[in-house]
Amino acid sequence: MNKVTRFFWLFPAALLGWQSQVLAANFLDIEFSGELIGSSCTVATESMNKNITIYNLRRQFINENEKSDVTPFTIAIDKCSDIDLQKSIKITWKNNELVSVGGVDFLTTSGESGVLLGLVDKDGNPIIWNEPMTIGNVTVVEGLQQFDFGVFVRKPATGEARIGDFSGIATFNVEYE
Repeated sequence: MNKVTRFFWLFPAALLGWQSQVLAANFLDIEFSGELIGSSCTVATESMNKNITIYNLRRQFINENEKSDVTPFTIAIDKCSDIDLQKSIKITWKNNELVSVGGVDFLTTSGESGVLLGLVDKDGNPIIWNEPMTIGNVTVVEGLQQFDFGVFVRKPATGEARIGDFSGIATFNVEYE
């Protein structure tokens, strides 16, 4: 037999062997499983219902300087998983009872003083109310990660701050992207 004839005899045998392997592969079972989760990161318990007290406020100082010093506070995120690493964390501060002064929105308060509250981010910039803002990325797995904010008291848009108590409430949502 010459080389060409031998090649033709081997070629169909190789082709038939390949075909039988392909046919056998059609009968393999593949099983898939997984888990759906809502969100693995959570707002830490101590950040859920924060009560921030602003100490040592003098009415005269507020009226002369328009605002107090900033009182810092944090929002903590914990229990993030490996799949959350480097996801953007966005926070939306919410309130519908805002007063705009000089293009910046302030939270109205209840109580006798009539003062307004301003919220700022870690850089001291006013927060934008009712819009998501990126505050950072997830960098900690299973541990606690904190984001810095601040609050200050401002005299009313018109008139002067009065002696008396005040309180204000804001809510926030956290999302991951």
